Amino acid sequence: MSFARLVVDLNAISANYQRFVEASVGLAGAVVKADAYGLGMEAVARRLRADGCEHFFVATPEEGFALRSVIDEAFVYVFSGPPDHKTAAAFASANVVPVLNSLEQIGLWKRQKGAPAALHVDTGMQRLGLDPKEVKSTMLEGIDLVLLMSHLACADQPQHPQNDRQATAFKRVFEGFPGIETSFGNSAGTLNGSQYQGGITRPGIGLYGGNPYIDKTNNFHRVALFETQVVQRRRVKVGESVGYGAKYVATRNTEIAIVGVGYADGVSRFHAGKRQLAYGGARLPVLGEIGMDLIHVDVTEYPEISAGDWLEVFGGIITVDEMAETSRTSAYEILSRIGSRVSRVYV
Repeated sequence: MSFARLVVDLNAISANYQRFVEASVGLAGAVVKADAYGLGMEAVARRLRADGCEHFFVATPEEGFALRSVIDEAFVYVFSGPPDHKTAAAFASANVVPVLNSLEQIGLWKRQKGAPAALHVDTGMQRLGLDPKEVKSTMLEGIDLVLLMSHLACADQPQHPQNDRQATAFKRVFEGFPGIETSFGNSAGTLNGSQYQGGITRPGIGLYGGNPYIDKTNNFHRVALFETQVVQRRRVKVGESVGYGAKYVATRNTEIAIVGVGYADGVSRFHAGKRQLAYGGARLPVLGEIGMDLIHVDVTEYPEISAGDWLEVFGGIITVDEMAETSRTSAYEILSRIGSRVSRVYV
């Protein structure tokens, strides 16, 4: 039994995906790496496939094989490419499309006798991908190149000059590959305009209800509700301490709820003394340090709260973006760090 659950609204994911379909001049794919940003790759990918998505992107070979086992008649791309010949052969056998990021990976893939592959060109991210100066169409002879891609570094800041620099660099590259499909835009890039999209867009965080932008209002549907159950209710007398390190001392007689979630489930210790949980539209302060498995919450004003009741960590009153801001991080990290012992419930 789990004392924490992540309730995932698949209809909201569909609605968010439809927005990217409408914004894309070509096709809209979906990034479902990191277990669909923590929401559950299998359930999310099945729903998006039913919605017409034909192009799915993951990060590692293991993710690619797992996705292929549940998704038929769709492209599965693996960003990291094949690390060795054994994996390359497994990709070809499973009809998983590697994203080739280096001359070495191109050499590995040529041994797969014309199996399809994508090519990643680094236009300014300085991460994976070939330098545009070393990319020549002749180096891919014997490879069925089905996609040419790059990745935007600053799409969440639409006015950043890096976006246009990368778009220009990518255009120079794909002009040398006539007839080959392209992919460029992430969530923000897709919304920023056709020059940042390519023929297949790759939305990620927007699908899952997070804000693709740094300084714009988030108008995507909320997807995930993270809740935790009250394990026990107890009274703390004035002057008594709460939690590890005795860092919180009650200044009044206080009713507390012990809830079954902690940093092992993705609630950062950074929230100690400042993080709030929600109940019935109200915010309840966290008292003391956040433990691996348990958190103390002040419920003095709510005598009706008892063991077995559910409190919100985020997703209703508290948005995932708010939690990310309080944590000094991003919604990407908040979602993807939700622990495996948190139950996933799909509605």
